[in-house]
Amino acid sequence: MIAWVLGHWHEIGAALVALLAAASAITRLTPSPKDDAAVAAIRRLVGRLSALQPRDSGRLAKLPGARPAPPPHPDDHLPR
Repeated sequence: MIAWVLGHWHEIGAALVALLAAASAITRLTPSPKDDAAVAAIRRLVGRLSALQPRDSGRLAKLPGARPAPPPHPDDHLPR
């Protein structure tokens, strides 16, 4: 069983992504906010598990030895 899953993990991932996309599309068409909240919770979970996170999300894992981002310049809010 484990060998099969390891051999077909691409297809399994693609099927799960397709299922999430279909569920998202269907819930957008329904007026109920409950199903929207359920799909949103699943999408947040997938986002946390994903390695492809936006740089500005603040949820990225900090790598050891990585330099912190420089602080913003005080004059950045001024028009040029």
